[in-house]
Amino acid sequence: MPETFMKTGLIRCHLRSSVVALALTTFMLLGSGPYALGSSQKPEHTGTKLEGFAIVVTPESITVFDKKSQELEILTSRDYTSLVGIGAAVTVWYTSEGGVHHLEDIVYPKGGTYVPADLIRQGIKRIIILPDTDGVENTQGLMDAISKYLSDNAGWYVAPPELAKEIAGHSKISTSSLDAINPDTGDVDMQRYLEPKSGLVSAIATETRSDAVLEIRVIKVKANVRTGVASWDDMTEAVASRKSRSFSPFGGLGGKGWVYAATVDLNLWNASGKLLWNKRRGFAVLGVQSGMGSKFRERPLTEVYQDNEAMKRWLAGTLGQLAPPVSSAPEEALPIPPDVQKQIEKAK
Repeated sequence: MPETFMKTGLIRCHLRSSVVALALTTFMLLGSGPYALGSSQKPEHTGTKLEGFAIVVTPESITVFDKKSQELEILTSRDYTSLVGIGAAVTVWYTSEGGVHHLEDIVYPKGGTYVPADLIRQGIKRIIILPDTDGVENTQGLMDAISKYLSDNAGWYVAPPELAKEIAGHSKISTSSLDAINPDTGDVDMQRYLEPKSGLVSAIATETRSDAVLEIRVIKVKANVRTGVASWDDMTEAVASRKSRSFSPFGGLGGKGWVYAATVDLNLWNASGKLLWNKRRGFAVLGVQSGMGSKFRERPLTEVYQDNEAMKRWLAGTLGQLAPPVSSAPEEALPIPPDVQKQIEKAK
């Protein structure tokens, strides 16, 4: 065999061995490392790890109730409302900057605990509203507006909220989260946290013969203000006129950077106490700038109700996923008779 052929064969064998070795090395790296093919393993996290339960899920954040009964709101870059159910056990990793927490990663039970909206509508004919307010006055108009919206667009009969309030007032069922804390360890039992509310809902549904109970909590919160516009809980609203906003770098309000606002937290439970649907969204600011100065005045909700178009937009944006607005098609115009059309043409 010629020497050149032997050298060429050795080179080819060496190349083949190198390729095989490279392939094996690549397979080992991809098959066993953090980026393994078909593996759910993820790279090592850099943020703080927290285990607990999801108690509030909004399009922009998740509030975790940890095992030491502490609540932590974590901002998210995606919407988890249809993925993470209330009371679901979650593990999160988050980073913090300027007192604000940002989600790095989350592990949660797949499938969530919610029911598709179309199935919810099929299984409900009669509901009752359980109102709950926290430092917000004049909420009756909001309850009435939600009741009418669901009646018109979902076709549900909505029983008077007064019945649910009366039953809840007579009930001996405690809904305090403190009852779910183990006094020995301080840990939180999420099942015990949800059971009291579930029991109250079942009692209300049974006594009123309702298919579901819609719990509506109106909460007073602080909304951040920037250049005269407040933003909170998936809601934005101006607190100052355009003219005053152009002159005030702090958006009015004495440069405080925040204003009180009302947020609505909705939970729809079936008659057996299972959570079917949840939505949390800001409703209206409770203070607006007065004039061109830094003074501001309180804004009652009765003033908000007077803006019919704004109320329609809020109702559709908040409840549209549960009950899409029924569009009333305009009536078809009757054809104009030929002789009348001739008279119209002559008159032009």
